[in-house]
Amino acid sequence: MPMYRSALIILSLLVSWPVMADDFVGTRPLGMGGAHRAIVTGNDAIVLNPAGMSLFKRYSFEAQYLLATKFDSEDGPDQHIFHISVVDNQIQYFATGMAYTRVERGDDKAGNRYDMAFSVPLSEGLLIGTDIKYLDFERKDKADVNAVSVDVGVLLRTSFGLHLAVVGYNLTNTGDYLEHPISMSAAMMYSPFRTLELSFDWFINFQKPTDIDEPTSDKETGYSYAFGAEYLLLGQITMRGGYLIDKSRPGGDDQYWSVGIGYVTQRFAFEFGYRGSVNHTSWGNNFGFAVRLFM
Repeated sequence: MPMYRSALIILSLLVSWPVMADDFVGTRPLGMGGAHRAIVTGNDAIVLNPAGMSLFKRYSFEAQYLLATKFDSEDGPDQHIFHISVVDNQIQYFATGMAYTRVERGDDKAGNRYDMAFSVPLSEGLLIGTDIKYLDFERKDKADVNAVSVDVGVLLRTSFGLHLAVVGYNLTNTGDYLEHPISMSAAMMYSPFRTLELSFDWFINFQKPTDIDEPTSDKETGYSYAFGAEYLLLGQITMRGGYLIDKSRPGGDDQYWSVGIGYVTQRFAFEFGYRGSVNHTSWGNNFGFAVRLFM
């Protein structure tokens, strides 16, 4: 079983090197509570798990818009995220992906993220990928972010509907402990039949500041747990739901529920996702809308 021995070696290396998708979580993952790193069948693979770009032979273009109302507090600004991406895996042995993300959060944060990702199948069921990203953000009352960092992901696909994934984020330290920490995720997805996917993601933040007002303060380890499901109805309508227990972010713990719906054809897809907090309803709600084109 050489494929599985290779997978165990690579997974152990990633876990031993402490390695959160940041700034952007796609519309489809949003509707599944964020439990998506072992699925990644869309362009969201670029930022969640670049290994997933090799799952299908395709050329895919996506445009997405996400809105977080009153970001992180009742008096906080609205956050607007605009994201476009392209994945090409039609001819060459390896898949490539490019993405641009624009973040506007009132006077609190504004800037850009640029991604260049690659993935390659090491065997029929074992995929590996990397994302090189440039972060360029201006922030109010905090240090600006201007850094290049790397994410690395591995995806193991079995013949009986089980996917396993490990992803490391910000392997080269960005110096931004609030929103771009060194972190990692382990995930799994099981599809008992073709129209249903059940997923779970475990996320670890290795650089969670103990004092949010002093990002260079002592660090602790934070965790989050995401559960998601997706069902394909009538071959074209995707229905999603999820739940997130988040203890990984600076500033306090929270829990979220989420729902999503999509319409997909062989040429295009429309997606909508929503996430709301269990502990508060007047702020922090997230909406997402996406359009995908397949060529």
